[in-house]
Amino acid sequence: MDPSKEGFGLDAMLEDIRPMYEEADPAHDFSHILRVFNNARYIGVKEGADMQVLLYAALLHDMVSEPKSKSVHSQAETERQRLVENFLIKIGLPEDSRQKILYAVKVHRFSKGITPTTLEAKILQDADRLDAMGAIGIARVFLTGGSLGRTLYDPEDPFCTSREPVDRKWNIDHFYTKLLRLESGMHTKTAKMLAGKRSAVLKRYLSDLKDELEGW
Repeated sequence: MDPSKEGFGLDAMLEDIRPMYEEADPAHDFSHILRVFNNARYIGVKEGADMQVLLYAALLHDMVSEPKSKSVHSQAETERQRLVENFLIKIGLPEDSRQKILYAVKVHRFSKGITPTTLEAKILQDADRLDAMGAIGIARVFLTGGSLGRTLYDPEDPFCTSREPVDRKWNIDHFYTKLLRLESGMHTKTAKMLAGKRSAVLKRYLSDLKDELEGW
């Protein structure tokens, strides 16, 4: 899908935004931004969202990559909000729209555990979390795991049948700490439908992996 067709000057905006993601980690690069944008646009049309607020939020939601070190988490959050607000002021969006976009960006992350109060923020959460599911979600797990030096799985208990998952050590554990939990947390009817399909992909992958590890 071509974001420029949506209006709001997004065609020119994309050229300004793309360089902001040049140093992003591979799982949160500009291709991720465009996938979230397309997810958000599809859901937003179905759910009757304020599309200007929603689509700007989708394009700006990862302007500063989330640090893996919690000690600098707050600093990155503050920097993200500052950069997003400055960008929105520069392009002339009114205060009300800016605040709605900033709110959606602020609460979108899974790790925050925040249930949004606006439709646009709910859809951004849904759109971002859909990109952590399905075939693309599996690819992103291993992109991130490689950059963090995580091992593929715990050889003693690959599928967390008798232990708590520890995804800082093993990639497959991340399915249990996050990915398989995403479907139940979707806010909109449209996203729940999409998440059901992507969750089935995750479960099928784990089933296929289990068969291979057991030698069938």
